[in-house]
Amino acid sequence: MNGDFSLKGTEKMKKDELAFVKGHMGGNEIILLQGAQVPQGKEVDWALAILNPPHIRGHQVGLLYEGPEPNQIKAKIVSVSKKDFVSSCGGLTQVLGKAIFEENLGEHLGLQIHFPLAELVLETGAGPVVIAANGVDGTVKTITTKMTPFVNECYELGTWPMEVAGVGVTKVGKVLVAAAEEIRRRFPSVDLERIDASTLEVLWQIHQEFLRKAYPDWKSGDFAIYDLSTTKNADGRVIFPHHIPEGHIEPACGTGTVAIGIAIAERGNVLPRNGTAELAFASGGSRSEIGGPDLTKLWLTIKDGKVTDASFSHSPIEILATGKIWL
Repeated sequence: MNGDFSLKGTEKMKKDELAFVKGHMGGNEIILLQGAQVPQGKEVDWALAILNPPHIRGHQVGLLYEGPEPNQIKAKIVSVSKKDFVSSCGGLTQVLGKAIFEENLGEHLGLQIHFPLAELVLETGAGPVVIAANGVDGTVKTITTKMTPFVNECYELGTWPMEVAGVGVTKVGKVLVAAAEEIRRRFPSVDLERIDASTLEVLWQIHQEFLRKAYPDWKSGDFAIYDLSTTKNADGRVIFPHHIPEGHIEPACGTGTVAIGIAIAERGNVLPRNGTAELAFASGGSRSEIGGPDLTKLWLTIKDGKVTDASFSHSPIEILATGKIWL
C-alpha cells in the first residue's frame, strides 16, 4: 500500500504523521487509521481533525488495532457529527473488508486471509462483528457483515413506536427510523425525491424533537428514512440525514439499514419465510434525493416479530485513496 499501513516499525513514522486508507460505501465515506500511531487520549481530537476541512474529510474514522486472535482486530470508531466514539458503523466494516482483502491491509494487521471465502472478526463497542469476503485472485466480489451485536444493542436501548413533530416514527435503539409516507402525511409539501432546503428544515425539526424526547443530552444522532413504494430491482429506497446542520447526510448506511429492517419487521411490513427475510434497498445516490443506483442487501432472522440476527452487504464499495496525513 502507498500509505505503508504497517503495524510494524512505527518508529519510522514521523511525529504526527499517519498512514491512512479512505474508501466509501455508497457515499458513506470512511477513513481507516493505524491506532498505534495515534497518542492515547487524542483519538477523538485527531479523528475529528481528519474528518473536517482542510484535511481529507469523511463521515467516520476507524482506528484499527491488532486483536488477540489470528483473524481478529479491534476498532475504535469516531463519527464526524457525534464528535465522539460510536459503537458501530456498518459502512466501516464494508470498506475495511475491501481494504483488507484488496489492499494487503490484512498482512499489516497480522491477519491470515484465504480466498475464496475469508472471514475476520472486528471487535467494536457493540461487540464482535463478523466480516466475510467472497472473492477470487485477490479481488472481492462481495463483503457481508454480520450485525447481530448492533441488533442486540438496539433492543437493549429500547425499540418502540413514537410520535415526533406529528409524525409516526420508530425508535430503534439510538436510531430514529421514519417511513417516507408518514413524513408526507404530516408534511405534504416535503419533497424527498429532490430534497430541497425547506424539506431539510422539516427533517431537522423531526430529528430535533426525537432527540429531545429520547436522548436530550445529544446534539446529533442517527436518522434513517425509507420508502417502500414501488422501486425497480429493490424493495425500497433509503437515505440517512444524520446531522443536517453540518451536512452529514449519508446516501447509504449499514447500521441505519439494519435499524430500518428492525422497524419494518416490528411494523409487520415484512413477512418472513421460515423465520428469515431478504430485502434490497436502492441507495448510494446523492445527498439530495432518496435512493440511488447502488443496492444494500439485508438478511434478517425474525422470531415473534423481533429481529434476532441481521447481516448486510453493499455494492459497490470503493477505495478512494491511500497515503499519509500530517497533523
